[in-house]
Amino acid sequence: MINDLHGFIPALAGNVAIITGGHTGLGFGTSIELAKHGARVYIASRSEAKFKDAKRDIIAEHPEADIRLLKLDLADLDSVREAAEWFSHQELSLHLLINNAGVMCVPYEETKEGFEMQVAVNYIGHFLFTELLLPMLQRTIEKADKGSVRIVNVSSDGHAKLAPKEGIVFSDMNMKNFSVWARYGHSKLANVLHAKELAKRYPDILTFSLHPGTVKTNLSAGPISSTPLYRLIKPLVELGAPGPRKGAANILFAAVSPSLKREADNGAYLLPVGKVSAPSKAGSDAKMAENLWDWTVNALRSRGY
Repeated sequence: MINDLHGFIPALAGNVAIITGGHTGLGFGTSIELAKHGARVYIASRSEAKFKDAKRDIIAEHPEADIRLLKLDLADLDSVREAAEWFSHQELSLHLLINNAGVMCVPYEETKEGFEMQVAVNYIGHFLFTELLLPMLQRTIEKADKGSVRIVNVSSDGHAKLAPKEGIVFSDMNMKNFSVWARYGHSKLANVLHAKELAKRYPDILTFSLHPGTVKTNLSAGPISSTPLYRLIKPLVELGAPGPRKGAANILFAAVSPSLKREADNGAYLLPVGKVSAPSKAGSDAKMAENLWDWTVNALRSRGY
């Protein structure tokens, strides 16, 4: 079943990929399939122990897999900068950057840089990580097959269902007085707008955002702790949902499917599996995407990044 589901994946020998949060859930499903098809996969993770567990499981299934650790804590911008610098000394090329790691519906907390945790991990950390790796991605284009250099932002349909209807709340990016669900949707909307603006500013790199679909992963711990009722409705929400191996199909499609073209699809939002679709009204707002980019750059520069 896995082979049939992922039949669109080409041979990836010679390709280098980074998957944030690639040790668990959808990230693990993405890591193992890319490695199976020949890519060198860097799993970006805070936890060396969890990385070792993931590598063990991947090697047990695919002994030839090339799996490496990239230490990264997206909530710590010093760690983000150090991870990008370390990677740039390890490799000459980067073909796939999959911004997958995330937190969902966690209690209000601010990082040491003053960002609310969900927007920090899901969006701002990934923005800086991507920015620092863009020179390598651009260099890779010069010697890579057309369309093989890509950035994938794993968003959610929560960007449409949960974020404030007006879109990005520039006057209160931490959204302290909003619900954990609204803050989650807000961060996922930022992922969509980030992909849209990346495609505009760097048209030679294929960039996508996507909703992976309802998948049974450990992210449900956040919703359960935030809303006890979710424990009761969780079986209904996840009824018939696949596990992370099958559930990673839309991420993999965005990352490597040859059917996605730069001229027609760059910046697109994908529903599973591989369906180019319209995001929310706010997610389609080009001016909002530009304003968010400018806000993020200013917020990072004011903190020395």
